[in-house]
Amino acid sequence: MATDLLKRPLVAHLPRSLSAMETWGFGLTGHVGWIGTAPIVHAALGPKAIFVWLPGVIVSVLLNLQVQRLGMHWPNIAGGTPNYAARLLKNFYGLGSYVAIGYFIGWVAAPAIYAIVLTDLIKVNIEPLGITCPETLLKIGFIALAFIVGLSGTRALGILHLFFVIPAIGLLVAFCFQGLGWLAFSPNSPGFFPSSLSSLSFEEWAKWFFISTISAYSCETASSFVADSRRPGKTLRFLSWSAWLIPPVFIGGSWVLMQLATRPGMGDNLYLNLVAAARPFWGQSASFLVTLLIAFCCLLSCATAVANTSRILYQLALDGQLSPVFTVVSPRGVLEPALILTFILSLLCLAWGDISHVVVVAGTSYLSSIIGLHFGLWLRRSEPQVLFPWWSLAFFLVEAIVLVIGGFAWGWYDLLLGLVLPVFILMGDKLLRRFPFAPFHPQWWQQRYYAKPSSKNQDFIMLQVLVLVLLICSSTTIGWVISGKLDRTANSEYNGALLAVLLVTLSFVGIGIACWTTLPQIAAIDDARQKAKNIFITTLDTVPDTILVLDEKGTIRQANPAAKELFQINTQHLLGHHLNKFFSNLAGRPEQWLNRSEHTLECYQSLRTIELTISQPSILNFQEYVVIVRDITERKQAEVNIRDA
Repeated sequence: MATDLLKRPLVAHLPRSLSAMETWGFGLTGHVGWIGTAPIVHAALGPKAIFVWLPGVIVSVLLNLQVQRLGMHWPNIAGGTPNYAARLLKNFYGLGSYVAIGYFIGWVAAPAIYAIVLTDLIKVNIEPLGITCPETLLKIGFIALAFIVGLSGTRALGILHLFFVIPAIGLLVAFCFQGLGWLAFSPNSPGFFPSSLSSLSFEEWAKWFFISTISAYSCETASSFVADSRRPGKTLRFLSWSAWLIPPVFIGGSWVLMQLATRPGMGDNLYLNLVAAARPFWGQSASFLVTLLIAFCCLLSCATAVANTSRILYQLALDGQLSPVFTVVSPRGVLEPALILTFILSLLCLAWGDISHVVVVAGTSYLSSIIGLHFGLWLRRSEPQVLFPWWSLAFFLVEAIVLVIGGFAWGWYDLLLGLVLPVFILMGDKLLRRFPFAPFHPQWWQQRYYAKPSSKNQDFIMLQVLVLVLLICSSTTIGWVISGKLDRTANSEYNGALLAVLLVTLSFVGIGIACWTTLPQIAAIDDARQKAKNIFITTLDTVPDTILVLDEKGTIRQANPAAKELFQINTQHLLGHHLNKFFSNLAGRPEQWLNRSEHTLECYQSLRTIELTISQPSILNFQEYVVIVRDITERKQAEVNIRDA
């Protein structure tokens, strides 16, 4: 075991396991996240909120295009934007890692924030039924489920994210374009343009622009997965599409809110504002569709945060700026140490409990990261990967002013904490490197990954059965109880909202349970199949005899290197030819041939005696034949010599 570990590199690279579509899904999270901040900004500013979103959209579009260029320059960098910023600032000791960790903090708070929002949504829908909402359990559960899916593998998380993001972005685009169309053409429209538009002070603008950057700037997350993508070029090209989708969503959606969510008494309630805006064109379906959209937004943001943050830590560690333990990649491509740290920090954000303070602190760290990116772009203005150096300088100056004025408007304590938090994390990482606890070092993880698996399949099968029984019984019980409650509720619109919450959350729970029970077994079976295939290929390449794999018609589909020496033809040229081209007395299909037979092969203007041994296929629906071709000319000659002697 020790010898094997010495042969394996302690730093493993991320496998390129994600399809282009899966990486595109991650790149749409920021657009869907608009619904998280837009009602808050709208409730505070009314029609004046459009002045906050307009400059944010301009910066976001240019940021996407710039990040696309940086990704083309560094196609093997994981983590995307913050790690590009760290590369730009590598000549400033510690500044690059500070900027990257600031971005990391901005995303690490997302699971806690959206777990709170989703729990409040469930609470609002079930408490009128007389059902007590287990708030703490739900909040922790939603965070834990996102990380359970993340720990099962990047591919599982990517597929789950893709299934949720397609209907989510569809609903969001429909909300924006249907709302604008209704405002423009409906006879009941209050008008496309606001009746009055008052001025906005710079301090007020800075305060709310500070908050809007959390969602407006986060549309470039596809860049985090370029190093995981099987088609990195297509992943990067999607950033252009993502950029042009920003104005319809952020400007169009805000315009719809500005004109239609005008009923007094709604405050900054996310659900009430969106339902009020959607009801004129979605009618009675508004409650159901808005609830569905909010639930999608919460779960998508949690999933993206899980995948995004771990890659930031991985790349920083790979570049020597964090502890080497964060470079550890499991055989399935999971960044387990990075995910565990992110999970702990998300739980700490949840334990704080005050969502407004968490948002401001995380927003401070996030905005300081974007400021650092623009500063780095200005410093590297003469390099080809920098597109808009003068715009970057202007954005840097404005964002720095917004950070100070807007941050103080929200509270100096939160501003200060958001600025020093990356420093505390980097100091903690320094201690982590020196602490002798084994799990803080990559060797411990390598030993754990490559240790011989213990045979506990029977216990694991029992666990799967128990979990599935529990899931079926609990879902049946929940359905029965809620059905009984709904029978006494005449409001069909309210019932639809509750159905939307249950559909999304239970599907997420189901995926989480599958990732904990069934998917690891499937992954283990696939790993075993791949290992067996690799061993078989290695065996084919090393044995001295020629080995061919034929299909049911006798056509050569695979050949080992020894075939080149026997047939005097490149192995690639052998593929596709029928075996009877070389042995003319092999008539018909392989199933009609003798298991063992002797033939003559013309080679180098001489005749060679060849022995063929043909296996019978073990799988009836997938017939392939393994043929061992052995040159027995010398043996036959020796037999003749012995006979003649």
